[in-house]
Amino acid sequence: MSHQSGITASKSLREKFAEMKDGHLRVVVVGITNEQIIWKDEHNAEKTFDQDFDKMLLPLVQKNHAAYYFIRLDTISEINGHNWLLITYIPDEAQTRERMLYASTLSTVKKEFGLTYITQEIRASSKDEMTLHSFYQHLNAKAAAPPRTMREEEMFEIHQREANADISINTRQPTLQRLKFPFDENVIEAIHLFKKHQVDYIQLDIDHEKELILLSHSEAHATLEHIGKHLPNHEGRYHLYRFKHLFNHKVHDSILFLYSVPGRSSRVKERMIYASCKESVIDNIENKFGLTFDKKLEIGDASDFTMEYLMQELHPEVAANATASSSFAKPKAPSTRGPRRLVKAADSSDD
Repeated sequence: MSHQSGITASKSLREKFAEMKDGHLRVVVVGITNEQIIWKDEHNAEKTFDQDFDKMLLPLVQKNHAAYYFIRLDTISEINGHNWLLITYIPDEAQTRERMLYASTLSTVKKEFGLTYITQEIRASSKDEMTLHSFYQHLNAKAAAPPRTMREEEMFEIHQREANADISINTRQPTLQRLKFPFDENVIEAIHLFKKHQVDYIQLDIDHEKELILLSHSEAHATLEHIGKHLPNHEGRYHLYRFKHLFNHKVHDSILFLYSVPGRSSRVKERMIYASCKESVIDNIENKFGLTFDKKLEIGDASDFTMEYLMQELHPEVAANATASSSFAKPKAPSTRGPRRLVKAADSSDD
């Protein structure tokens, strides 16, 4: 799945988004149906934001199904008018495809509505987080100084990435010795699914303009051949792969970090950025998500990504045994034995 799903807003949703700007609606529920973003439900404002929140929102939440919930705040911007809270609800109980679909479509939903109108944003994974109390907990956590939980720290980094001037290519890291770009929220979602064994393969790329690590592709179950077909020939990529294989009559579940090196036809700057970001990407995944890689490999060409190559890297004894076997193998017969000699048969009678 790409980092943007390609799903577009329906005409009725665009009309509903325009209607929301006049201020009479309190809650609007948006979902994805038949590969389109649609509005599903709504409530007019009755009292204050605090009084309407739990009364209107909770009955609209379907525990096991994802949705986007727009709730109008009571504050007004001089430039844009009414301010809105967006809650992206992606429950843990939802199917993997639905989770990935809603995560990858979020940016489209926000752009269709208008980023400047959304002044508060929350990600929720359970119905218990869809309450007024949870909203104010979010505000307090956002305003409070660290320490924060790992999840809050990840989300804080995403929403504050514009302020991370120290990762700029042109300012603080002119030598490109080691760059650190933050992860897009879709990457974070995919890695959480990877940890839960709901996804076995993740492909990441770099948005050079936004200085951001993006989700390029992910698969619940992926074979080596399938991954090879998705390796770009002339662009760099990072890969997380759970390599399930049998060795010495035991099933192994090896976690690999793969760096597919950009081709020589790619721009020099691109090759430098991928090489410079590699270590920070690995550190981020290991330290923030608690994943431990069994092997970190570089791939120069899709043809290198084979079962034999991975087995030799993970189990060096395979290569050692192969070398030993070849050392004691019976030598081949020489290809030529020289010219054949013709022997004339002795004549049985005398001359």
